[in-house]
Amino acid sequence: MNDEERCMAGYHRIKLFSLFFMLMFAVCVFAQSSMQLVDANEPILQDSLVTDSLSKISLANDVDTNTIVNTNKVESVDAGISQNLDSVDVTNPYYPSGFTIEAAYAGPTILQLRLFGGRENPHELFKNKWISFGFAFGYLDIDFQRGFISDDCLFMLLISLMGRTETFESFWVVLASVVNGNTYLSLTENARIGLFETHHFVDYLFSGLSSSYGWEFGWSQAMGVRFVLSKSAYLDLGGHVEITNQRFFLGAFVQLGIFGGHK
Repeated sequence: MNDEERCMAGYHRIKLFSLFFMLMFAVCVFAQSSMQLVDANEPILQDSLVTDSLSKISLANDVDTNTIVNTNKVESVDAGISQNLDSVDVTNPYYPSGFTIEAAYAGPTILQLRLFGGRENPHELFKNKWISFGFAFGYLDIDFQRGFISDDCLFMLLISLMGRTETFESFWVVLASVVNGNTYLSLTENARIGLFETHHFVDYLFSGLSSSYGWEFGWSQAMGVRFVLSKSAYLDLGGHVEITNQRFFLGAFVQLGIFGGHK
């Protein structure tokens, strides 16, 4: 190897060493810069975590606060409902509801008996005005002039049997009220004076077929004023009309009723 070749070989070694040194220097600078960036970003990340934690705590406090407020609102509403229910006078001892027995002179020669009746608790129609509905199972009309006894209570027995089936379970009360129902509307705050109406389907099947009159059926309606005499009795005064396939007549209506209080 001559002197020129030795010089060229030394030149290449110096060049490679310089490149290696520059490369290592660049790597060190890059690594240091990366660490500085990480250190600079770490406080930001910590601040973000702290902020998130505070936000969660604040959110939890807000939820708790809202829960307390909503609970107070519900308690307030419940208190209002309870107060309203307590102020509703559904236990007025003078309101004629519950079990009832009634005997009426329906004129001119008819006596009506309702021995197994019931009237529901009153509903507030408007302020201090109450209304209730009822019906009777065991009842009959006695016509003294012709010696007839009605048998329309058999329809009520049939309705009662129908009410025991699933098909008519929610319908039989309405049907019973239509066939033989009554209504009372109080006019005074203590419910001792009011308006009444009573109605029922009339049928003289067996009495009519056993006589020369034949089968008689129709409708009986009465209405008037009710005076509650005590906590267990009332007196009705009014008018009565009966329309059948054989006759039509008007008459006075006087009825004495006994009630057993609220259910």
